[in-house]
Amino acid sequence: MNVLILAGALLAYGGLAANSISLDRHYADIHGRGAEPAPRQRRLYRAFGWAGILLSLAACVGAQGWHTGPVLWCGVLTAAAIVLTLLLQYAPRKALVLAWIAGAVALLATAAALI
Repeated sequence: MNVLILAGALLAYGGLAANSISLDRHYADIHGRGAEPAPRQRRLYRAFGWAGILLSLAACVGAQGWHTGPVLWCGVLTAAAIVLTLLLQYAPRKALVLAWIAGAVALLATAAALI
């Protein structure tokens, strides 16, 4: 497997997780009933989420080129969304932990690909 494909998958998961945590329901699932993110925190989560999704597109295009990179990206987003959906339903706190781990490993994979 190409390292950039792995980075794209991990960035997609992290981006989708950050976007989902900006929603009241998922934030309350992780931080307790009735908890809501502050408006500044919500904007920060959304910014990180969209950055992760766009960086995932860049990684997939870097791995496969413009001819099949966007197709790969759609598949990577679908797989990441399925994993995130299952984790948010059955283990919401583990979904957040996995998002942090995915972000760190994505940075390491990208650095390894650039070297």
